[in-house]
Amino acid sequence: MIAEQTHPLLFGLFDIMQIDPLSGYELPMMFSERFADLAYADELGFDVAFTAERHFMPQFAASSATAWVAAASQRTSRMRLGVMGYTLPIKAPVELAEDVAVLDLLTSGRLEIGFGTGHRVEELIALGVDPAQRIVLFQERLALLKALWSGGGVSFERGDIRVRDVKVSPLSVQEPHPPLWFAGTEPIAARWMGENGLGLAVGFKPSEQLTPAIAAFLKGRASRSAEFAETEPPRPLGSIALMRSVIVGESDERVRNEVIDDLLRLEEAIKGPQALGSRADRRRAADEQFATMIASETMIAGSAETVAASIQQRRRQLRFDLFLANVHATGASSERIRTTLDLLAGPVREQLST
Repeated sequence: MIAEQTHPLLFGLFDIMQIDPLSGYELPMMFSERFADLAYADELGFDVAFTAERHFMPQFAASSATAWVAAASQRTSRMRLGVMGYTLPIKAPVELAEDVAVLDLLTSGRLEIGFGTGHRVEELIALGVDPAQRIVLFQERLALLKALWSGGGVSFERGDIRVRDVKVSPLSVQEPHPPLWFAGTEPIAARWMGENGLGLAVGFKPSEQLTPAIAAFLKGRASRSAEFAETEPPRPLGSIALMRSVIVGESDERVRNEVIDDLLRLEEAIKGPQALGSRADRRRAADEQFATMIASETMIAGSAETVAASIQQRRRQLRFDLFLANVHATGASSERIRTTLDLLAGPVREQLST
């Protein structure tokens, strides 16, 4: 049993930069809209915004998380910013160590950095990385990054990495480096991350499927020595984050109808005249699809009261410190996205703080 958290929940955003086929936006306009939303969220008091890293996937515009954070640093002044996360086995460690240090300077010490082992093996194979070696490569590169961020000269040679007395300069604002996260749900990996001082970000699976990873992570954190814990950077966002797609509106019924309309428009955009059945039949099917998304926890949607209750229920199960909302649902208008941001930052957060 995972003990319930009692301190106030922190709120952030997680944008996977999925391209909305219903928006009609060209990519430059999409980036402009997303960063405008980010600046608005900063004004509303969100604690952090993360972006993902996705390679070789035409439905996403997240191939350069470093560029995203650099741009976001110039559109925000208060919220923390981060990547969730870099696919570490395919990264050149020295270049990444330098990029992270500069990003921390650009954000004035507001940076959070997440890593992944490479759950999409297609990315690894495309770049000549053996998926069977991804755990070893992850651990090797993480150790090398930490050494480089220490400021001393680093030499290392193994496989495709050759580093000879390298000293990273400039170094990051946060010492010895920004807070580190791991995005994943495999319990053995989660425990190792807890033992080694990383935070854990989970999501997009039902809560019962996330519980084993969180339990293992907490065991790993508990096993750290006091001396090791003292060497870690402060963690202003806590150690466990839950990611969910979220839509908030004035009532459950209105949100449900809007999402069903979005699903119908998406089907028509994809299939055109090939969409099967009457509109009434297709609406019933879309209604069932919405119900499945809610039941499977793919999405949290409804009024502020409903969304707050759902988040609270999951927090009792999963003991997370930080809730990360993906608010850019397919088909949602700019006005509806702003409504979701307003209600998350206002009544949802207020209900969860009492």
